[in-house]
Amino acid sequence: MRNRWYKLFVIVCGLILITVPLFGIVSCAKKKPPAPVVEKITEDEEMRKAEEARKKAEEEEKRKAEENARLRAEEDARLKAEEDARRKVEEEKKTTAEEAAKAEETAKAEAQEAAKAGEEAKAEEGKSSHEVVKGESLWKIAKYKDVYENPFMWPVIYKANHDKIKDPDLIYPKQVFSIPGDVSSEDEKKAVRHAKTRGEWSLHDGSEKYWEPGYKKK
Repeated sequence: MRNRWYKLFVIVCGLILITVPLFGIVSCAKKKPPAPVVEKITEDEEMRKAEEARKKAEEEEKRKAEENARLRAEEDARLKAEEDARRKVEEEKKTTAEEAAKAEETAKAEAQEAAKAGEEAKAEEGKSSHEVVKGESLWKIAKYKDVYENPFMWPVIYKANHDKIKDPDLIYPKQVFSIPGDVSSEDEKKAVRHAKTRGEWSLHDGSEKYWEPGYKKK
């Protein structure tokens, strides 16, 4: 009896052991595979990759734009530097030319001034002066050996000092007259001729009385 129950128990356990795996196999066969999960994972991965690719493209585009901007800035800076250098050279040339022109004008003016001073000095070299003392006249002064040694040369003294002499017949002590020393032969002839032929004269005739035509006061 005991053996029968034991055998029956063994058989039931065997059936259970066989039935459970078969039931699991059938259940697994009836269930669908988790395809949507795989598909969802794949779609998310593709979206992530697409987003990464988009960001990478944007970054690359941004980098290229920044590089182009940098290159343009460098080119603009180079062109500006070249333009500044060109303008500086032109300004230096202009300044040099202006300075040269100014120096030339200054040198020319100095040369003219020197020539004028030389002429004046040359004229002054031929001149001396004489201070009038009591009892002198232009006639007497012109007769001195250190003047002209010719009394008829007095019109030369009058001509050189007409701004100081109102009346050639009236000069006063302490007056200082210039004595021209560079008298040309032509002026000498005119002076002598005038002194010899001046004619009558009065105090009211004025200084023009003493200058014949062509013999004008300076």
